[in-house]
Amino acid sequence: MVVQQMWGRKDVKGLISALEKMSDHAVSADIVGVLIDKSDIITLDLCTCLLPVLTSLLDSKMDRHLGICMEILLKLVKTFGPLIHSTLSAGPSVGIDIQAEQRLERCNLCFIELEKISRSLLSLTRKGGSIAKSALELNLALQGMDKFMQSNMKNHSLD
Repeated sequence: MVVQQMWGRKDVKGLISALEKMSDHAVSADIVGVLIDKSDIITLDLCTCLLPVLTSLLDSKMDRHLGICMEILLKLVKTFGPLIHSTLSAGPSVGIDIQAEQRLERCNLCFIELEKISRSLLSLTRKGGSIAKSALELNLALQGMDKFMQSNMKNHSLD
């Protein structure tokens, strides 16, 4: 009921927040499945909310849930990976730049979740079949960021 109300109001951020609180893999997978087709509405801000839901969804025992999760993760990494990388590797901004500070905070949050996701992919590659293939594809997409993520985690952690 809450999900339906949020969707009706087009409150995607509220919807994602409700999904995180529900911890229901089936509902999360259904909503994420819809978001795959509407991935153009996902902003960096929404990505920070969505990644924890996807991290949790990777714990599902259902291949359908895992497949949907990895499909959107691959899209998010391809879309936001370069922004996260460039934002975290940029030096500190001069003066007060609220938008740059917010972007840095959001990129840090995404970075932390992507690191968690990256660590969970190994077990999924052992499942075999399409899940293993998707996990390997996602792992390749993250590999370019992995070295960066590991070397810069200390420099850009949230206090």
